[in-house]
Amino acid sequence: MRRGRLTLAALLAGLALAGCSGDRDTGEGRRVEAVVKRFALSHGRDACSLLTHRALARVYGGASDDPSVGRTRCLARSAKFEGQPVAVTFVKLKSSTEAQATAKTLDGRRYWTVGLLKRRGRWLIQAITTAQRPS
Repeated sequence: MRRGRLTLAALLAGLALAGCSGDRDTGEGRRVEAVVKRFALSHGRDACSLLTHRALARVYGGASDDPSVGRTRCLARSAKFEGQPVAVTFVKLKSSTEAQATAKTLDGRRYWTVGLLKRRGRWLIQAITTAQRPS
């Protein structure tokens, strides 16, 4: 009986630790994590290809809601992009086509919440917001 309790305790502890990273340890979770890290490291045109049409229009489109205007402006500004590595601390798969991740700078001073959508089999960044640093 004691052995069964220890096995159950070990199993529950493992589940609790796995819960800390949300869905990050699943195949889709790892793909979401990879896109967030790739975007953060981007220092050129590659960053523009990792954004949804809506994100391109909202961030770079100005008064235009046309994603092609946003894409053109993103590509023009991409020469000045400077990437930096981030650590992805949490991934939540909301559905088969929607996910949310939390990322931080390696020194832990800045945090972001990143919304992603899966389009045509690819995860793309829909939104990035600055998150509060956990206390």
